[in-house]
Amino acid sequence: MTVSLTETLRLFHDAGDLFELVSDVRRYPDFIHQITAMRVLKESRDGAVTRLTAEARIRYKFVTERFTSAVRADADARTIDVGFVAGPFRVLENNWRFYPLSDGSTLVKFHIKAAFRNVVLQMLLDSQRDRAAHILIKRFSDEAERRFASVGDPRLDLSDEIDALTK
Repeated sequence: MTVSLTETLRLFHDAGDLFELVSDVRRYPDFIHQITAMRVLKESRDGAVTRLTAEARIRYKFVTERFTSAVRADADARTIDVGFVAGPFRVLENNWRFYPLSDGSTLVKFHIKAAFRNVVLQMLLDSQRDRAAHILIKRFSDEAERRFASVGDPRLDLSDEIDALTK
């Protein structure tokens, strides 16, 4: 069974800073403890678009795996798309969208779709799917808090603006 999750949240940091944080895959092991190593195998740039192939080693509980993904990061559009290349997955794709809001904060949309080839790993994913996505988003959010100045006003009601972006 394929797990598919979408998270949408407002972060009080600049959209460009958040885009840079997520697109800097080399630094993931610094703040995502489940990623024990990351290396970029290939990288190219064409204007605002960076394409790379990266290999990650992950450890979660009793599981250690390695997988390779293709990343396309478009700085102008503030979009990041990740696709599966090799490893234990049957399906792995995710994407990030960063929308600047009128007060300087950012609406972040994250979507992931994943399925393992191995039945045991799939059962682990199924049992932890909501928690895993929340942990990942929390790691990025915490790292943004550590690295970047806060912007925007949490007291402002931007629900109309956010609703227009999420439709």
